[in-house]
Amino acid sequence: MAVTGGTVTSSDVVGRSGSEQNAPGSAAGAASLGVPVRSTGHLGTPPLDASSSAGGSAAGRSSAGPSSVGATFITASSPEASAAGAAEERPRPKIALRRRLLALRRAGVLPDPAVLTERVLALPEVARATCVAAYVGMTDEPDTTELLARLRARGVRVLLPVVRADLDLDFREFGGTLVPGAMGTREPPPSATHVELGEADVIIVPALAADETGNRLGRGGGSYDRALTRTAPATPVIALLHDREILGDVPAEAHDRRVTIIVTQSRTVRPASL
Repeated sequence: MAVTGGTVTSSDVVGRSGSEQNAPGSAAGAASLGVPVRSTGHLGTPPLDASSSAGGSAAGRSSAGPSSVGATFITASSPEASAAGAAEERPRPKIALRRRLLALRRAGVLPDPAVLTERVLALPEVARATCVAAYVGMTDEPDTTELLARLRARGVRVLLPVVRADLDLDFREFGGTLVPGAMGTREPPPSATHVELGEADVIIVPALAADETGNRLGRGGGSYDRALTRTAPATPVIALLHDREILGDVPAEAHDRRVTIIVTQSRTVRPASL
């Protein structure tokens, strides 16, 4: 049976495949996130709460459509799973927050990828970069197809992640071709040049939300947090989000790597200035 989502820890799973076990089919029934939301006012979008509604849910991406790369997952053998099992009676606010954010995304609450592309390309850090690590957006993530193409057209080396057996990430140079990878992902072929993430001048990471201090909410597997330990602390880390996904507070742990730039469809912000 083909694996198209994350693997399971207890009854919770969040994979980067556009589908989630036990998640609601739409945002109509999503409860309040339980955290303050940074309201931008630019697009007139209301705070992310129980009043948000939309019909239906996003289907998983077909093999003919844009591909998934750089998945992060929780597995029963991962450190995150062990910690969860040791403290299963404690509340896990990140899991509930992920579910609610994903419900809204799958109901169509996503930023305009064309606008995000222009904003990212306009960043001075990106304009002077010769090597950029990025990812291919899933159905419930901003579509980065145009961004990757525009970067390559500039002569920038683009690195895309490859999921390792231990859920850490390797990176290969993207030459325009993707092949099926682990857990339903797509990645540059094995013949592509392996490049250490530390060579990237800028790193664009997937995120479900971020807060005013740069804390990032990912998918829960910790893949990017592990990979980012192999980069210089000063390397810019960029998250692509909807305005309403900039929250007042995101739960964080000591090992979590903060983002330094957040790009939304209406503004480009640096957490220290929020």
